[in-house]
Amino acid sequence: MSGSLPCDCILVGYNDVNFDELASQQKMMARYSGAYHEIKTNSILWQGRRVPYMELMNQAITQATGRNPLLSVFEAPLQALCYLGNYLNKHDFTVELVNFFNHEKDRFRSLLRSGVRAVAITTTFYVDNAPVIELVDFVRQHNRQTKVIVGGPHILNLASDHDQDTQTHIFENVIGADIYIIDSQGEATLSQVIECLRDNSSLETVPNLYYRGDDGTYRRTERVVENNDLTENAIDWTGFGPEFVSQIAYVRTARSCPYTCSFCNYPTMAGAYVNSSLEAVEHELRALHERGVTDVVFIDDTFNYPLQRFKRLLRMMIGNEFRFRWVSFLRCSNVDEEAIDLMRQSGCVGVLLGIESGDQRILQLMNKSAKIDRYRWGISELTRQGIVSFASLICGFPGETEESVNNTISFIEESKPTFYNVQLYYHDERAPIQQRANEFGIRGAGYSWSHNSMDWKTAVLLSEFMFKSIENSIPLPLYGFSLWGISYLISKGISMEQIKEFGRITKPFLLEGFSEEATMSQAGQERLVSLFR
Repeated sequence: MSGSLPCDCILVGYNDVNFDELASQQKMMARYSGAYHEIKTNSILWQGRRVPYMELMNQAITQATGRNPLLSVFEAPLQALCYLGNYLNKHDFTVELVNFFNHEKDRFRSLLRSGVRAVAITTTFYVDNAPVIELVDFVRQHNRQTKVIVGGPHILNLASDHDQDTQTHIFENVIGADIYIIDSQGEATLSQVIECLRDNSSLETVPNLYYRGDDGTYRRTERVVENNDLTENAIDWTGFGPEFVSQIAYVRTARSCPYTCSFCNYPTMAGAYVNSSLEAVEHELRALHERGVTDVVFIDDTFNYPLQRFKRLLRMMIGNEFRFRWVSFLRCSNVDEEAIDLMRQSGCVGVLLGIESGDQRILQLMNKSAKIDRYRWGISELTRQGIVSFASLICGFPGETEESVNNTISFIEESKPTFYNVQLYYHDERAPIQQRANEFGIRGAGYSWSHNSMDWKTAVLLSEFMFKSIENSIPLPLYGFSLWGISYLISKGISMEQIKEFGRITKPFLLEGFSEEATMSQAGQERLVSLFR
């Protein structure tokens, strides 16, 4: 996206931290937090160490073919990076994109050494500071004059979770960037910052900043919530070089979420729910189709809302004969038989279902606006139409009991979604359920909590029990895999049947890994390798 002028900004996407280090750090805290349990449910013990599922697949394919495919879901162009690059390009800035830091260090190093005004680091996928710190240090090592800008969800969360003294310590002494953008959107602020850097003018009039001034001291500017138009800023894929557009693309057609689940603070942070126009979506999909994209991931938090718009969008895809293979989130409570039929006709291969629980009482406490019977019907219809379903479950929500866990197990066994995953409940103090903390006796936060019916340690045991008890659905991780990973793997030529068999082969080793006493056997390794020969 750059031209002949000096580069105004390098946008940096994902930095995948060392999984061994992450696992070791969380293991040391296993007595105090359930975070290590989440590591265990997203990895396999292989040759004496924990490896995430995608790395395990890479190793199996390497042994089978003699070539490491270096598979990673983060290889695909990140939607946030494409959106920001498109936005800055429209505002006449020269931009370079470093999509996946781990695979593009040499190119990033070369870009820094050739000169650039700013590096902007997105934080869409981060829940801690480590990957951001590594990126900031990398920039400092290769160009100390470049201004380092950090924004996105992680920065907004830090600003929302901590008082100003704590923010000051984290921003100045821990992360160490020059400029922080504090907003759930932030693209308009980023544009103003880069313009000021280009013109060598003061940042004091730019809103939503915590920044280092010329005298070395940090300052905070006024807060002005952004509300950027999705339709106006739809991605123009013609502005990206052919080397950047791969077979798979991420597409957003709406912002925020129209629902108010009590465990989730996303609608509050993201603002009012808004849709992009179908004309803008059609234009974006046509451009992707013309550039050879075969697989699309719709990343809307609720893709099928409102229902009539969803059907119009599907009919548009069918009428244009795009023939994408696509996946998305789906709400069973907001779909009917016609919609599922249109999904199949338009190329849907799978959906991620935020089932969360198979117990109606827990769903009501979660404010899920969903009925168990509707879940059951939806999964049955998806299966009938040949659409893969991935059920995401939560164990330990306030009010959870052994009985409600057993009801969830029974529901999954009866409805038989293709894949499932069980996540330990994470207590977000900004989520609506916090308003009922006294009622439920909620204490603690994150993965270290208790409430009247259990604590996180009990939930860990019940989560393990769920994995051990469910037989009619295949467990797969959410970290670096999930439904998006399945779509990515299909775009790389790996079949759905291979992915299913991969999950079946790894299940016993996932279960054994809970005890930390077993590692994948030679026979298991051979089964995996033979799967990819």
